[in-house]
Amino acid sequence: MDINLEKFTQISDIVINKMEGGYYHPNMKLANPKKFKAYGASGETMFGIDRKAGNALNRTAAGIKFWKLIDDADAKNKWNWGYMGGNLERPLKDLVVKIIYPEFTYLSNKYLSNKAEQLVFQDPRLLFHFIYATWNGSGWFQKFATDLSKKVASGETNTNNLVSYMNDLRTKEGLRTGLPANSLIKQGGEKIKQFIETLKEANNIASIGTPLIISIIILSLYILKNKIHA
Repeated sequence: MDINLEKFTQISDIVINKMEGGYYHPNMKLANPKKFKAYGASGETMFGIDRKAGNALNRTAAGIKFWKLIDDADAKNKWNWGYMGGNLERPLKDLVVKIIYPEFTYLSNKYLSNKAEQLVFQDPRLLFHFIYATWNGSGWFQKFATDLSKKVASGETNTNNLVSYMNDLRTKEGLRTGLPANSLIKQGGEKIKQFIETLKEANNIASIGTPLIISIIILSLYILKNKIHA
């Protein structure tokens, strides 16, 4: 089962804007170790794609093009921390989708049960959790997918309850059952709680948007026709 690419792009943009942010280079930490302490050993990063830790993702055709655009812009010398790319923002975001989408599809098909995958793809809140989990790494994706699949297999199919369950997995538990929560994953989970329900509202708007627009167009044509013949 594959997710609609347009929907994937919309939620990926939210991941970038709400969670991952813009540009970072290790030279920034060298200049100000205290300010950038949280970045640890991170490499050059844009939209959550780490040049050093990205491994195979950076070696894809999209990954190579992504970093070439950044190098051609002389980002390490010209871009400030958190910079979103200016006129390169949309092209870079589109390349991120091309980098992340195949990995997301592979991990979803591998670790989510058919029923769990169906529920995830239908609910933008769950979909957000798992698209973001692709950024978190394959180990975290596997943990979240395995646990959610077990929850669904136990009979829980209410998506509101499953969203709450996903929030708890991020904030109350580590990579394996019994381990304390990972500080970075927990921090992300707490942030997600602040806006996750707005994704449900956005989905409801999207679902009625097209029929509403069509109705308005039909009504407008009807009024115009009556005016012409009046």
